[in-house]
Amino acid sequence: MAIAFNTLLIPVDFSQNTDIAVKKAAELAGKEGAEFHLLHVLRAGSEVDEKFQRLESMIAATYPMIRVRRHLLRGRSVQRAIIECAELLRPDLIVIGKSKPPKKWFGFRGISPDIIAKKSNYPVLTVKPGSADCKTRVILIPIRNFLPERKLEWAVMLAKRYRAQVHLLAIQDRQEHKDWALPQVFLKAYHQMREHLHHPIEYSATGRQSTAKAALNCAELIMADMIVVNPETESGVSGIAGYRHISDLLGKDSKIQVLDIQPYKSELQN
Repeated sequence: MAIAFNTLLIPVDFSQNTDIAVKKAAELAGKEGAEFHLLHVLRAGSEVDEKFQRLESMIAATYPMIRVRRHLLRGRSVQRAIIECAELLRPDLIVIGKSKPPKKWFGFRGISPDIIAKKSNYPVLTVKPGSADCKTRVILIPIRNFLPERKLEWAVMLAKRYRAQVHLLAIQDRQEHKDWALPQVFLKAYHQMREHLHHPIEYSATGRQSTAKAALNCAELIMADMIVVNPETESGVSGIAGYRHISDLLGKDSKIQVLDIQPYKSELQN
């Protein structure tokens, strides 16, 4: 399955978050041209026309092949606005720039990239300012108890686009039975990647119970630039501070990008 980046939805707050989201979206769009849909959620009495004009001028000057459309929505929930806009636009990808919380815009009723990906069914890439000047060289793919077809398709496409190394991480939940399907699923995932990528596929295994933390620990160990996860089950972290997205555990200067991809319905039924 070929994956194109013709339509990208970028929530904007005109801060450093916006700058990094636009830059990473442009990296993926490349020279092919794309349409950026810039979404801003207005508070009562706010005026952003001049900010939009400056942002649009910057994109036109830096990325002349990209078309830009602006969207202004009023409401108190940024997350709901993103989901509603995605349902209308049907983007190929949603790109969210996010500094380490708390942050004024993202603290406004908060957003969870994985919940957006799950409810909208569109992939969500979360990037931190630290990834601005970093190339994507290593992509980490957690593998659990089912074959993540959609996630693997995206991993192949991204690995080819960035000429990046792929690392598969087998994660066995301690609560699962010993005779479960991880070895078989992992081998299928490995061979599927080998069929589409010419360079060697790296791999490792862990028995950690928290998938998100296991993926993050491995990403830091192998110096990965991107983690491709299923939303909530692989990107959610529960603790004393409540539920958090894996990106909230990353510092502002982290180069690690997180891509949440909701599985195909057929995957969830198996």
